Amino acid sequence: MAPVVNTTLGVSNLTTEQLVGIFTGEVTNWSEVGGPDTDILLVTRPSSSGTRALFKNWALGGAEEASNEALETDDSGTLLQTVEQNEGAIGYVALSYLINDSTVSPVSIDGVAPTLENTYKGSYKVWGYEHMYTNGNGTDAAGAFINYMMGDKFADSIESMGYGVSSKMSDEAVASHN
Repeated sequence: MAPVVNTTLGVSNLTTEQLVGIFTGEVTNWSEVGGPDTDILLVTRPSSSGTRALFKNWALGGAEEASNEALETDDSGTLLQTVEQNEGAIGYVALSYLINDSTVSPVSIDGVAPTLENTYKGSYKVWGYEHMYTNGNGTDAAGAFINYMMGDKFADSIESMGYGVSSKMSDEAVASHN
């Protein structure tokens, strides 16, 4: 998951403190964090969003995100379009949405770029696990499907879609999320 800004903004890195200030509403102009004299426009997720919960925990250190019901969406496509169309906008999306998207610019946190490689190494901290569930023990077919999805044969396909592969996570990365 990565914070994203409008491509014309010229902001490519924020400290955790600056990110918290922006998303809690304490910082309201990009000039306060080294950007242009442009008002910050938050594009937020609803309080019920799992994406918001993950971002709150791992990017904002548990700080409560400011509410912006006027520009609140649980649809990543809408969020990307809103950030693209508003110079001072900032939001956040899963890395998978950035694979073939140059309409917004991802923002590094504390000098660490939001990439799968940095996630694997444990240096980029804003990520979460996806889960698959069965009703009870599941069928043999369900087990085979889950094993295929988790296996090395499908790993390149998963990465090409912008998702991380569990088997590539370093001990440091896993330990940071336990």
